[in-house]
Amino acid sequence: MSDIIEENIEHSDKAEVWLSRKNPRHRVTGSIPNLQDMLKHQFYKSESTIDEYSLRNRYKAESSSLILDVTSRHQQQNHQQIQENVQTLSQNTKDITDSFKKAYTPDRLWKEWLSYSTDSSKRLLQTVDVLRERGDVFLEHESAGCPPVLDYDYDVIMDASEFERPCNYVLLRIVPPAGIITNDSKRPYIIIDPRAGHGAGIGGFKHESQVGVALNQGHPVYFVAFKRLPEPTQTIADVTYAEGKFAREVAKRHPDSDAPVIIGNCQGGWAALILAATNADIKGPIILNGAPVSAWSGEVGVNPMRYKAGVNGGTWLSMLSADMNNGVFDGAALVHNFEQMTPYRNYVGKYYDLYKNPQANRQRFLDFERWWGGFFLMNEQEIQWIVENIFIGNRIARNTAQLEKGVNIDLRHIKAPIIAFASHGDDITPPQQALSWILDAYSDEKDVEVCGQRIIYMIHEQVGHLGIFVSSKIANNEHTGIASIMDMIEVLPPGLYEMEIDNYEGSGKEKTFTVDLKRRTFEDLSEAIGANRTDEEAFKAVHRYSMSQTQAYEHNLRPLVKAMSNETSAQFLRTMHPLRLQRSIWSSKNPLAVAASQLNQMITGNIEKNQSESFVPVQTNKESYDPSDFYGRVRLPAIESLQQDNLFLQIEKMFMDSTRMTLDFWRDWHGRYTESLFFSIWSMPWFRQYGKAVGSRRLLDKDELQDLPTVDEALAKITKGGFNEAVVRMLILGNIVADNNIDRDQLMRLTEVLTQREPFANILKADLASMIHTQTIIVRFAEDDSIQSLSKLLTTKDKRIEALKLVRYVVGDKLVEQDPAILSIKNRIDDALGLTDADIK
Repeated sequence: MSDIIEENIEHSDKAEVWLSRKNPRHRVTGSIPNLQDMLKHQFYKSESTIDEYSLRNRYKAESSSLILDVTSRHQQQNHQQIQENVQTLSQNTKDITDSFKKAYTPDRLWKEWLSYSTDSSKRLLQTVDVLRERGDVFLEHESAGCPPVLDYDYDVIMDASEFERPCNYVLLRIVPPAGIITNDSKRPYIIIDPRAGHGAGIGGFKHESQVGVALNQGHPVYFVAFKRLPEPTQTIADVTYAEGKFAREVAKRHPDSDAPVIIGNCQGGWAALILAATNADIKGPIILNGAPVSAWSGEVGVNPMRYKAGVNGGTWLSMLSADMNNGVFDGAALVHNFEQMTPYRNYVGKYYDLYKNPQANRQRFLDFERWWGGFFLMNEQEIQWIVENIFIGNRIARNTAQLEKGVNIDLRHIKAPIIAFASHGDDITPPQQALSWILDAYSDEKDVEVCGQRIIYMIHEQVGHLGIFVSSKIANNEHTGIASIMDMIEVLPPGLYEMEIDNYEGSGKEKTFTVDLKRRTFEDLSEAIGANRTDEEAFKAVHRYSMSQTQAYEHNLRPLVKAMSNETSAQFLRTMHPLRLQRSIWSSKNPLAVAASQLNQMITGNIEKNQSESFVPVQTNKESYDPSDFYGRVRLPAIESLQQDNLFLQIEKMFMDSTRMTLDFWRDWHGRYTESLFFSIWSMPWFRQYGKAVGSRRLLDKDELQDLPTVDEALAKITKGGFNEAVVRMLILGNIVADNNIDRDQLMRLTEVLTQREPFANILKADLASMIHTQTIIVRFAEDDSIQSLSKLLTTKDKRIEALKLVRYVVGDKLVEQDPAILSIKNRIDDALGLTDADIK
């Protein structure tokens, strides 16, 4: 009977559909397996085992290679560090020897000691007094609620604590200083400062800053600040909601201007990305300054901070800290982590710099400490979201984050141009973390074009993290360069660009420079940031394990911790935090600090008075001077101003260099140990398998881009349109096919043609943007057809000549200079339109 059924199936025309003959590993035969089936099944089982074994061997090989690479880099760094330290100590030894040779007699040695002891005692007392002032500033700043440390006056425009979804954010409008006039019809700037433990104001901390650059160019400037304490129910979604209302309010106040520019500093950068990704009406340029969007990325042996979650613990540690603080996370913990990255600088170096010249460095030290010592709080829901979605989950970069239930964060939905500024000198947000999200969120540069986006990145070679926001040099160069193209960026064809600023001439407001935009590929970007990303595979397992830890903590330990904490214990913990304690304990509330201040005023004042009145002869006749006369009048043994080649000053310098080397050694040793431990654990084959489930929301096969509906819709319009579409297409052909470089002059001419000249002057900006997007896709995916079909858009000779004249005006000198790529595309277009150079003239 079964033979008959099988025979009927085999003779059926539809049998092949249901028999699944292409999957021979699993077949239901309807009978007990025979010997042939058993051998066949064993063969397929062995084949699967071999595949799995090969995969594990590959994981083992990658793990071994990665660990060897880590070890090799650590050895190279150790060798380089030893060489630098030996060179520094050798120079110090030479300086000490030279100074000792100069003080060759006991009398001269004694005089050098008197000079050094007087000067160092005076500087020490002044330093101690400045630290007392820092304590007073800290207490005053705390009692005032830690307002923004802006160098400008401001007006409060909106307070988000009064919104239907309240949060602690506030919109400020910067009041221009005397002599500066802003124009409300110019594009306004909105600056979002980082909420990463510190308060707001770093973007306008100095007169020459992001705020200063925009004001000097006549733009209205708004500032998104925040209060020290969060609202009780505040979440990241509430913050984004408030920022969206702020942006709309600014746009409403400037109806005659273009859409506002939104600048995000550090963590304000990813906040700006979230804002633009979840609000389709945010279309003004987004500027990211040192924004840590891709937390998994970095350079092996250089950026050890990213490994902490995999070694110390995942999200549950921040949740534990918040629970111990009665539901809020203390920003002082984040600042403490930052300080540990550069222990010498934060624990010794900045105080030594103050000690070297207290009078000259006093105000700068106090101003910076006002911001650095202003510690802010976050709700537990906020810090948990940040850690899970950015620093451990890396979800924003992979387009898998949710702002709240039902609200996905997909960076491909951003309609605004994006400018990302990074630096190789930034040890907190290295270029990999600031730019790798571009490689994660999109398939390739064509995907950026299909999405209609313009992404511009710029990489500085040296400036540090805070220097991106604070440095006057950066404000005068890079930020000014960015601002100079801000009103023209929307007319760029979609794509990935690198901004380069060079050829500096002049200074101050008269300074000029060249701004170039170079079209780049993903390979170019990877090469620029040195993105060897095989080490990032280990973070997938860390992310998954962190989620398991979080669940375990929530069900087991969290109820106990919450039961043991209250506002009294939380306030005690915050007050006793070392960063707060070191400031509050040495203030005018401390009698010892007051006594030291009075002693400083008495002694240093007396020294300056006596030196100005009676010690000129002493400095001109040092050999015959009797120190005993000096003791009775000044109380400190001083005979002359301190010379830089003073023996004891050279010894001091050598001691401080040794201290720096020691602290840097322990910092580097700890970082390298953490890195080695991380990869020893998380690069194991079974952990690699454990982390495989973490994916990304993007097209993995970039060849499938041409099948997207957006591309099909654009290609269907290849022969539709007229003069406007033809001009835009030819301009894009010149950029994508012929010349990957657009300098500022070309961009100005392009902006002039597409926004001011007829017939483009009357086109709505939204329609122009859609036209540029469509023509970019046509050129990218159908280059030859896009050229050949130009004749169908320009049906008369007069229109063809007029269109080519506009295009050649934008191209400018490059056509005159006989650039081969430009000439090639010019000849192809001329042939398609049936024109010659004689016709154009």
